[in-house]
Amino acid sequence: MKKTYFTKRLLVHLPCIPILLLCCCNCIGSFANKAKSERMVELKAPLAAGSLFEAKTHNGSITINGAGIDNCIITATIVAYAPNEKSAKELAEEVKIELQPSGNKLIAKIDKPDFMRNRSVSVNLDVTIPNQTDLELATHNGPIKVANIRGNINNETHNGAVTVSQVAGIIKLKTHNGSITCKEISSNAQIRTHNGRVKVSCSETASPVCDISMVSHNGSIYFVSPPNLSADADISTHNGTIKNSLPILLKGEIKGNKIKGTIGKGEGKLYVETHNGSIEVK
Repeated sequence: MKKTYFTKRLLVHLPCIPILLLCCCNCIGSFANKAKSERMVELKAPLAAGSLFEAKTHNGSITINGAGIDNCIITATIVAYAPNEKSAKELAEEVKIELQPSGNKLIAKIDKPDFMRNRSVSVNLDVTIPNQTDLELATHNGPIKVANIRGNINNETHNGAVTVSQVAGIIKLKTHNGSITCKEISSNAQIRTHNGRVKVSCSETASPVCDISMVSHNGSIYFVSPPNLSADADISTHNGTIKNSLPILLKGEIKGNKIKGTIGKGEGKLYVETHNGSIEVK
């Protein structure tokens, strides 16, 4: 009797299973099989050397290149996804990009529709500006690349790698999930990442007196100092090893994976810290 009862209950509920599976498949398909539309926008505006350029994207990359010019040139690539080709094209056309001057600042403003159910948009910015320009950049999902800039950089990204090269100004870089790479920098730097490695190398012409701070929670740190570095050094890792090639005059005892000391005359500062990861400085 119990067997018959169980069989009836099973037969009653089995027809529901294909229905649930069908619904799930339809849901997955509605997101996976979206149509794509892409369009490019080119903008140009005056930008004097020594000015500030600001750009923010939620989904998309920002690439900055410095050059000997006196204006800002942007190529924006808009990529839209929607359930069908017509909707995707309409969505791409709805995205507006402008260059707005404000005092000594030029802002790349992106306007997107507020409500985008089953739709998405990304905007990738490729920018050429004067070498002597300060930068304020931010992305939520997307990498940032900067090259050939003599101005200061203030950058923040949530999910994306950051790469800067041949930068002479003060650098402030912050990312939550992503690596940070700096090549041939020549000035002070403050670098923070939560999940990602840090790799920094100073140029041969960089000042030996500088203030450099590098912190990663989960990731290794690699640092190449300028010639004849003069700094007060504080280097530590909680879980990892330290490999040091710098002539550090130690202060006190070495405790765990931590080194404190003076390099040269100790005029600048070198702070290196990671919680989970190895450190190499040279």
